[in-house]
Amino acid sequence: MDLRWFAWSTALIPIVAAHLAYFVSATAGYVDWCVPYWDGCTSISRAGRHGLANHLFRALMLPHAAQLMMFWGLTWLWLGALRPDAPRRRTAVLTLGLIAAVFLILYATFLGVEGTIYQWLRRYGITVFFAFGVLAQMLVVALLQPVAPLPQGLRRTMLGFAGALLGLGLASIPLQHFASDADRAMNALEWVYALLMTLFHGLIGLAWGATGFRLHTRVL
Repeated sequence: MDLRWFAWSTALIPIVAAHLAYFVSATAGYVDWCVPYWDGCTSISRAGRHGLANHLFRALMLPHAAQLMMFWGLTWLWLGALRPDAPRRRTAVLTLGLIAAVFLILYATFLGVEGTIYQWLRRYGITVFFAFGVLAQMLVVALLQPVAPLPQGLRRTMLGFAGALLGLGLASIPLQHFASDADRAMNALEWVYALLMTLFHGLIGLAWGATGFRLHTRVL
């Protein structure tokens, strides 16, 4: 079974969820119409916080979190075939990915629920999800560097995505303190960061295909 479709669905579902939630929220008047990647008129969380948008966002993101767990389990198996010499780093990839998925569940579960404690849970949920998910991706890139079957174009693209994510993460520090409109700047950065992070799962799927990774089933 070719698993690239699974990796790309892992990449596309959260993109659909975020944009669908934004469209529904903007239509209902909960957020302004804009290009959020540039204008930063709303965060992803605010776009998915109210009314029907909240139900749609959670209906897509909670199953997606389970899908992410499967994705990182498959990635761990794949890396086991490519890098049997690096068991600890492979386990670190799996651990980071699973933690990210668990905190995504925490974030999506309490999105739209009022209260200080729930706001705290949402904030830490999304922070850990973004941080640990990207750390897992960067570790995958590091593990793939000595792998010969990976095409150079794909290798460079993955390195570029990893560098962009690292750069955006570092840029968020001065933006929070020195940008003229820090909220809008951080919102726009969040949209771009989330887009690159989710598309990275599709790049890993391309790497699965390039290295011949397949799932074999047998009926007894």
